[in-house]
Amino acid sequence: MLSTSMNALVKEGKAKAERLGKQVLVSSVIEINQTDLPAFFSYQEHMYRGNRFYWSEPGRALTYVGLGAVLTIEADDKQNRFKYVDSKWKAIVDDAIVDKPSPYTGPILFGGFSFDPQIEQSEKWSDFAHTSFAVPKFMITAHDGRYYMTSNQLIAPNEERAEDAELERLLSELPPLVDSEVLDAPHDSMIHEEIAPSDWMTAVEQAAASIREGNLDKVVLARTVMLQSDEAFRTEAVLRSLLKEQLNTYVFAIDKPNSCFVGATPERLIRREGQQLLTLSLAGSVARGQTPQEDEELASFLRHDLKNLHEHRLAVDMIVAAMQQLCVHVDAPDAPIIRKLKDIQHLATPIKGKVKEGVSLLQAVEALHPTPALGGMPRERALEAIRTLEQMDRGWYAAPIGWMNTDSDGEFAAAIRSALLREELAYLFAGCGIVGDSEPLSEYKETSLKFTPMLKALDALHTSSKQ
Repeated sequence: MLSTSMNALVKEGKAKAERLGKQVLVSSVIEINQTDLPAFFSYQEHMYRGNRFYWSEPGRALTYVGLGAVLTIEADDKQNRFKYVDSKWKAIVDDAIVDKPSPYTGPILFGGFSFDPQIEQSEKWSDFAHTSFAVPKFMITAHDGRYYMTSNQLIAPNEERAEDAELERLLSELPPLVDSEVLDAPHDSMIHEEIAPSDWMTAVEQAAASIREGNLDKVVLARTVMLQSDEAFRTEAVLRSLLKEQLNTYVFAIDKPNSCFVGATPERLIRREGQQLLTLSLAGSVARGQTPQEDEELASFLRHDLKNLHEHRLAVDMIVAAMQQLCVHVDAPDAPIIRKLKDIQHLATPIKGKVKEGVSLLQAVEALHPTPALGGMPRERALEAIRTLEQMDRGWYAAPIGWMNTDSDGEFAAAIRSALLREELAYLFAGCGIVGDSEPLSEYKETSLKFTPMLKALDALHTSSKQ
């Protein structure tokens, strides 16, 4: 039987729905035992496939896993998509009946945006609308060692509701914590295909020449690698690999009926905690060393390399300018730090500010996307260059994905170091910043380095997903 408090919330929701004459969101939360989160993502896959999400922040202090969808928000208006989601979510929240023990439980709106809604959508991204958000039917929150189950319902006027047997069954079948070690055996029949690498290097050369001519300051060009297997990729195995190997990243999965977008991005776009906005400039990169000495030598090179420092400064200046429009004051260090990941290290500058009255999280997302680390500078000219030179649909790659709660707090990351899984096919994406002195072969090698996290997760670990 469900708790008395949960039934009381449903009763209150029915009364409010009848009074308002429209559907009301009702959300209840109970604390549960620790459970295996990647396994929960795959629970009753035939039932929830197409409506699942996974989000785990760096350090793993906070993880969300959602199944099903009680409501979705999708925007056809390409010019006002951020405002549209804001207004729809506010209207839902204003009428919602919510009982939550922490800011990380209750109704969480999770989803994201395409990188550029002006690009014609390709077939491989056909599952992903330019703007798509959902509130899950069931969601587990793991926060600081405690686990909670949120159950969300949309209650219509005069609707008769029975006991939620689905929730009862789910609670009785929660997967226990397991040792999530993943086998390292390679998959024998994986086909690895680079998509037009010579054309991409020609585009880099053209972009660098345009920058030297003064047409723009920087542009980020991305390219694609395709993997083909003899069986469908399983997201659960990919998640386990990324969670184990990519500790200082946001690990995410957004599941649609015929595809799943998954990745391990190091790049926070924006986080809102009450009156504070926190963001990060992440631009300029180099490989990790094979020894501690080599690693530090590479980090020292990155700290002093003029090309990387110039690229990073462009990103910092733009982000600070955008934050100054959003905040009453902004704090940014004078010099970047080194952010070390498993396969790559970056120049990074954390930036924060106190948000102005009335500025929402999605307003901040709109103001910052795309940052110079993802698009270039000036923004509009860089986007035009990307449309001309890349010759591909980025879809949700390098775009804002994240979550918001009923207080409009939440976090969005830039969806880089990512792959789109479509049954036996996987499309991997990576890009790099092009400036006037960029060399095509060097930039090509940099993107190859950035493919590494997802290549390891998909290629070397695919065998472990066999049933």
